Amino acid sequence: MTRRRRRRGVCLTALLFLGVCRAGEAPDMSGADLYKEFCATCHGLHAHGDGPVAPSLKQKVPDLTLIARRRDGVFPAEAIHRVIDGRSMPRAHGSAGMPVWGWEFYGFEGEDAARRQRVAELIDQLVTYLRSIQQPGK
Repeated sequence: MTRRRRRRGVCLTALLFLGVCRAGEAPDMSGADLYKEFCATCHGLHAHGDGPVAPSLKQKVPDLTLIARRRDGVFPAEAIHRVIDGRSMPRAHGSAGMPVWGWEFYGFEGEDAARRQRVAELIDQLVTYLRSIQQPGK
């Protein structure tokens, strides 16, 4: 990877993080809006793993429209929720390849049950959107 390309990826990733909102400040956004705001930079506008940052990452960014197809037609909503909120990090994401959106949404201002609930709701909306874009099995 060239130095210029790596720098571009780092800059794009930094811009992605600048746009992160905290749960207490998050406007009412649909799952599709959340996806566009937080996921499309890496996973692509149509979730095929072809976002503008994808070429600069070490691991291939997965096509999120094929989650159910890769699991014999079953969409593992709870497992996807755990990946997004950081409770489960698949090897493909590596230790720092994918932001832990649960922490990013939550922020680091201390414990707050209402904020934890709001984070769970945001992630649920995102998971529901991902379920809706699954390609049918073969």
